[in-house]
Amino acid sequence: MHDPATLESRRSAVSSANGSVRAEGLTPSADYLADAEDYASGRLSADELVARAEARHRAPGAEQPAP
Repeated sequence: MHDPATLESRRSAVSSANGSVRAEGLTPSADYLADAEDYASGRLSADELVARAEARHRAPGAEQPAP
């Protein structure tokens, strides 16, 4: 189980996510890899990581879904 309180668990989660993406034949963007490293090293929360990804991929003018 992922425990975001520990850096070891964060690194493991990032590694697993990267492996899943690559197994699908995709390549993570440099922006994602930088954000993932910030998350893994504790400089970014999971919510911030998701918000950055959503902001990069949201269509211009699209509203963010309600929480």
